[in-house]
Amino acid sequence: MGIRFVHTADWQIGRAFRMFDAKMAIPLEEARLACIDEIGRVAADGGAAHVLVAGDVYDSPDLSSKSLRQLLERMRLRSDVVWWLLPGNHDPARAGGIWDRIAALGVPDNAVALTQPGVRELAPGVSLLSAPLVARSFARDPTEWMNECETPSGSIRIGLAHGSIKSFGSDGAEAVIDPMRAAAARLDYLALGDWHGTREVNARTWYAGTPEPDRFRDNDPGNVLLVSIDGPGVVPAVQRRRTGRYTWVADTVEISDVTRLVQIEQALLARVSDPMCLLVQLALTGRLPVRAHGALAEWRDNLDAKLRYLDVDMSALDVTIESADFDLLGDDAALREVAERLGRIAGDEASPKQAAAKMAVAKLFELTRAAREVGS
Repeated sequence: MGIRFVHTADWQIGRAFRMFDAKMAIPLEEARLACIDEIGRVAADGGAAHVLVAGDVYDSPDLSSKSLRQLLERMRLRSDVVWWLLPGNHDPARAGGIWDRIAALGVPDNAVALTQPGVRELAPGVSLLSAPLVARSFARDPTEWMNECETPSGSIRIGLAHGSIKSFGSDGAEAVIDPMRAAAARLDYLALGDWHGTREVNARTWYAGTPEPDRFRDNDPGNVLLVSIDGPGVVPAVQRRRTGRYTWVADTVEISDVTRLVQIEQALLARVSDPMCLLVQLALTGRLPVRAHGALAEWRDNLDAKLRYLDVDMSALDVTIESADFDLLGDDAALREVAERLGRIAGDEASPKQAAAKMAVAKLFELTRAAREVGS
């Protein structure tokens, strides 16, 4: 007797990416929905007939009926899989809430909404102990009751819950789950949601993370877990399966000359097969001659055209200015006077305007270079 299933969580269907404009946000929103098809394929390829979703199926209890229906239809089309849906802190199972609306719309025959805590038969000889959240805030451990819960003798016991583990914090829910719950409740596996990256708490307790990355955090998002349990008491075999379309990268890089930019770009592009699936926040540090800022701006603009999104923060990049640099501004006396005045402030360690002056003079050189290119 054994069981194989997919553990996933934090789909947050309907999430709005308000940090981006609409042109950027819409593909990211659509990717979260399209990811459900990929999860179904992972299950089919891995021989898993069940997908356990450990909370936050939807991003908000106030979504439109269309958003609710779109997910229900996606699951309905994957009739080879049974979807077990647990309410989380973003979509709690409170009276008159989102799960009542979903029930009225009609849950597909191959989906189960786990809106009440208790035990279900996942498969013959396999018991699923589910702990849905009924409010956005939850002060007590929602899995505590599992310690006393009885299941048929010799059955595999799988827990499904949403909330934080004390040891490393939470992505939003206030529920504090005992990291040793699997041992205390005799669980063969505890499938958790809330932390948006894939993480092993112990051999029997895992966070799957969100299947489609949604923020600039390096905690291994964009996966689901393919879990195999050969029998009661047997340590589960857990395999990561990549499902995310987009890759979000936040990095800080030190530079001292423009040749370093080529290496930075190569390292970024090596992360993905399609650069248009890459979102990058890049902070530059170090020292760069002011004469090189034009080349830096050109590099930034060229890279921006290749990627889905690029934000380059140069506020911590120190600018070095030499007297010969001002000759690059040409014969415009007024322009040179402004640049030299900014240069004096930029060289004054005691000036509170030093940092702003360095950026201003760098921008001046950048604009002058761009103007020459337009006029040539």
